[in-house]
Amino acid sequence: MNNLILLFFEFFKVGLFTFGGGYASLPFLYNMIDTYHWFTHFELTQFIAIAGLTPGPVGLNMATFAGYNTEGIFGSLVASIALIIPMIIITSFVFKLYKKFSQNEYIKTILYVLRPTSCALLTFVGIKLFKNLIIFPKDYLALILALILFLMTFRFPRNPAVYLFGGALFGIFVWFLKALM
Repeated sequence: MNNLILLFFEFFKVGLFTFGGGYASLPFLYNMIDTYHWFTHFELTQFIAIAGLTPGPVGLNMATFAGYNTEGIFGSLVASIALIIPMIIITSFVFKLYKKFSQNEYIKTILYVLRPTSCALLTFVGIKLFKNLIIFPKDYLALILALILFLMTFRFPRNPAVYLFGGALFGIFVWFLKALM
């Protein structure tokens, strides 16, 4: 029961303080690894991959996977609900006030500062994910694939789902080849 309370509290904080989408929640998840050891860095990279492929918001999917990994189905419900509650409250509050105060200089300044803050958090997460890819590869095929897809996104801009789907197909192909050997 104590783990469920901690799980609720931690994902409530994620929902309350994450701005910029689901990937911006990753610093909080890395902190959970270091603090509670509910999952490993490798498992988190797996959560990210699965959350990117499954329908729905990435942050919510990661909360569901992390909660399930920690406390089973009930843990996934607790983590998901805890993540959503602050979003509902904040969105309702902001929606009511935004029309009224959208031209206010303080509000414009706050929004101006939140954008680079989110960008910095996403950069931190990208570097951390890349380090994990180098540290935890089963082989260097994943690293090579990541570099190829990274370069392809600049040369051939497409919907990210195209690259996620292509990466998943490539993973299935590699698994199939390994199974045959």
